[in-house]
Amino acid sequence: MPASDFRLFANIGLDDSATGTQTSTIGEPSLGNNGRQLFVTGNWYATRSLDNGANWQFVSPSTTLPSAAGGFCCDQLTEYVPSRDMTIWLLQYRRDVNDENVYRIAIKRGATLDNNAWHWWDFSPRGVNADWTGLWFDYPHMATTDDHLFVTFNVFNGAGRWQRAVVFKFPLDTLEAGTSLGYRWWSTTQNGSLRLTKGAGETMYFGSHNNRSQLRLFQWQETATSVESWNINVTQWNGPTYSAPGPDGRDWLGRCDPRITGAWVAEGIIGFMWTVDSKRDRPLPHIRVARIDASSKALIDQPDIWSRKAAWAYPAASPNCRGDIGYSMFYGGGERHPGHVVGIRDAFASPYNFALTRTSTNGPSANKWGDYCCVEPHSPDGLTWVASGYTLRGDSGADVEPRYVHFGRRRDERAAERWENS
Repeated sequence: MPASDFRLFANIGLDDSATGTQTSTIGEPSLGNNGRQLFVTGNWYATRSLDNGANWQFVSPSTTLPSAAGGFCCDQLTEYVPSRDMTIWLLQYRRDVNDENVYRIAIKRGATLDNNAWHWWDFSPRGVNADWTGLWFDYPHMATTDDHLFVTFNVFNGAGRWQRAVVFKFPLDTLEAGTSLGYRWWSTTQNGSLRLTKGAGETMYFGSHNNRSQLRLFQWQETATSVESWNINVTQWNGPTYSAPGPDGRDWLGRCDPRITGAWVAEGIIGFMWTVDSKRDRPLPHIRVARIDASSKALIDQPDIWSRKAAWAYPAASPNCRGDIGYSMFYGGGERHPGHVVGIRDAFASPYNFALTRTSTNGPSANKWGDYCCVEPHSPDGLTWVASGYTLRGDSGADVEPRYVHFGRRRDERAAERWENS
């Protein structure tokens, strides 16, 4: 059998007992794996498996850890960091009476998901900068370099108006030790919804839009105290409104927007991905891909993902240890209800191979989907990937079925089997 065969090593739908029925079509699933121990979060739920997905246990983000600010809200993320044998869980809390909230970074070391003993730190806008009163954090993202955890947030005022974006840089060694947490932060009032690159080594790259024909690329080296930036011109794209109704007339892209949701760096190339609207030769919303040379900061190419039959949206991307890129995203509209898709770009795929993991039975009644999904290298093999996604299997948010997907090439099947049988 060809080494290039696309394989779904695991393709698991999470049931109500796993999610506590706290699901939504604004699903925002995130995941990490430490061998056979898996941790998955969504907008309002968390769940864990100790046996590679055979069984799942709901973990309440509202009660597992003590409350803060106005109580748990939403927008969780999780990631496993192999170099420190550490699981990170980020939670966002509601605003209090002063229109201020906190976000929490919780960590767990080793294969210890069988208990709820997390160590955590809380961060408020005013705690970061005494002048940031009446402000609150929203829309997080996180990624790691060799020695640091980077976290980004948008910052809003009490009226819900965007004020700035902020990036935090935390030493992984300090997080692992569970001690007093020193960190650096940087902020901008020019660019929002900053997206960090997966696969970063000694330098974290992140990006945002200046306008519909220009990106701003940021660079923060591990040893640096300042952030550098470059403007990157791209082919003009259409937005910010999108439409791709499915066979029942429901428009799953009714609240989609052009924020960058996929970003990576590997083999000297920085990549960004976001959802754009149709144009003359591409009749449906699709995914813009911009690849940038990390040394010269010049645009290399724009190998977009598009189809004449259905729309593509909400992409995520991450490299494996070989430098191949794995993807997680959604596909739907026209004759198709929204479905979850995983993909690979490597020596066998020019430029992409995709596999459908599951298709919804209908579209969302409120015309809402998103805002993101996730993909990470599988640990410990590092050659395959794990991805999060979801589909809708009924008519309400409670009918959302999150997915845990382990995928890769047949050539890496033995690496996947070795850890399973160890």
